[in-house]
Amino acid sequence: MDPNLFHLDWERMFEVLVTIVILSFLLERALAVFFETRVFINKVAEKSIKEILAVAAGALVCIIWEFDAFSMILLQEKVTIFGEVLTGSVIAGGSKASIKLFRDVLKFMSSAESQRQTRLKKEVEGGGNQ
Repeated sequence: MDPNLFHLDWERMFEVLVTIVILSFLLERALAVFFETRVFINKVAEKSIKEILAVAAGALVCIIWEFDAFSMILLQEKVTIFGEVLTGSVIAGGSKASIKLFRDVLKFMSSAESQRQTRLKKEVEGGGNQ
């Protein structure tokens, strides 16, 4: 392909990016049902599998609905599994950003997460006094 013929379809790119943001929020809220349970927070959260599960869920969503942002933005003729998995990773990363927005900026969190943070803060403060 002649590189001089390349151009971005800004309207399509905007639609794809908005879709990524919406899917990130939806994925984050869907996974929150599982990630914010006391069992997960107390037993599994320290094992760092949350990110792996989020990427797997994001990839699964993109594969099922054939959403490949890269192929759509770069105007390819068809979507690819690689693009769908990569898009799922972007969506999972975006969900981490939305978690940060809700928890750190807006101070929205489950009661189990609030209790865990309070407990950790007390442990840190208690450890510093000894």
